[in-house]
Order: sequence, then structure tokens, then C-alpha cells
Amino acid sequence: MGLKLKREKERIFLLSFIYKLSKMLFFLSSKRKFNLYLTLEWIFDRLAHEESFNHFSFEKHPLRYYSMAFLKQRIKATDNVLDLGCKFGEISNKIAEFAQKVVGVDMIVNDIVVAKSRYNKSNLEFVHGDAFEFLKNSQDKFDVIILSHIIEHIDEPILFLKECALHSSNVYIEVPDYDKSYLNHYRTKMNNPLQYTDADHIWEFDRAELHQMVEDSGWKVVESEYRFGVIKFWCESDYIKSF
Repeated sequence: MGLKLKREKERIFLLSFIYKLSKMLFFLSSKRKFNLYLTLEWIFDRLAHEESFNHFSFEKHPLRYYSMAFLKQRIKATDNVLDLGCKFGEISNKIAEFAQKVVGVDMIVNDIVVAKSRYNKSNLEFVHGDAFEFLKNSQDKFDVIILSHIIEHIDEPILFLKECALHSSNVYIEVPDYDKSYLNHYRTKMNNPLQYTDADHIWEFDRAELHQMVEDSGWKVVESEYRFGVIKFWCESDYIKSF
């Protein structure tokens, strides 16, 4: 059930001030004013999101809390898990609490050094390397591959997902949700340059596009969730079952 609020809202000085300020922009055309507001919304949305990681701990951050809850319901205690693009290893470390073994891989050597210094579990291993090269050179099979905010950075995500299918029967995909707000689609229509979540993203996926891409890669989306501005897919493949 949603929030129930008082009909009369508290007066917020900053909000009133900005509304009055907007009336002073009469010299701007509707199109330029619209684009200005879209740009400002993107900037403040990004600033608020970045600051949230300074306010919430990893365990209590809404974005991470519900992602881990999603994974904990699906990863079994006997599973061997591969976390590609693990960065500082926070997700790898949490998964190691309820999985049999976790291997975290990242291409940035300093991030792996930090991960190794922070987390030391007997069932947790960190490896420096490129995710795609790791898969191509590995003979290991995993029960689950974690792709948390990874495929939006990859030039050929379909090829990458096909390679993942050679090593696991399950993959978890989490990416920013372009459909989280109609404002993203307004930006597209207005040719606003701020159409990305992060400057190093190559792709921004809406829900239908991502679903189709996953299926084109040979995976089947068996469960999905759309919360806190991200898409979560739990996918299965029959390929590895032939081994």
C-alpha cells in the first residue's frame, strides 16, 4: 500500500522559491525551458544517488538490500558462484555467506587488491582479469554467474551472454532501468545529451529491449523485478545441462 499523506502539504521554502524563479524564465522558449528542467533533474538525481552511498551502509542501502534479498532467495547453499565485475567485492562477500563458493573477477587490479584486503573467507576468491577473457580461458562450470551492472559497459553484450551460457545454467542480470521514469523518454524525444546513467555506459536498456536481448542470447528470463531504478533478471539456460 502506498503512502497516505495529508491533503494540505507542508510549505517548503526552497520549492516555492524555485517555482517563482521558473516564472522569471519567460525569455526562454517552451522547448529550451523543458530541456533545461530535464537537465537539472538529471544532475540532481545523480547527485542524490551518489550521496546515498555515503548515507546508507552496504547492508542497509535500499538498492543493495533488495538485490541481495532477491539473490538469497535463488542461490542455494551448494552453489558455486562467479561474480564478474566484482569491483571491491561487496556483493561477492555477501553471497559467500550463503553460497558454497564465490569467485570475484575484476579487470581493475587496484579494486581486486582492495577486495582481498577487506574480505577473507575460506570460500571466497578474488581474481584480477577481464571478464570475457576469464570466461574464454576457464574450463570451470558455475551454478550461477552474477552480472551486476556489467553488461551496460560491454561492447557486444549478446556475445558476452552467449559465452556465459557455456559456463553456467543460471545468470543474474542487474542494470539501470531506462523505464524507471517517463523523464528519460522525454530526454530522448528532446535530444537531450544526458540520456545515460553513467558516463562510461555504452548501453542504456529499457525493459523490453533487455528482455529481447537476453532471449536472443539463448537465455530464458524466469523471474524479473523492477525496483529502485534497476532491472533484475534471473535467467536459465539449458546448454550446460548437456555436460
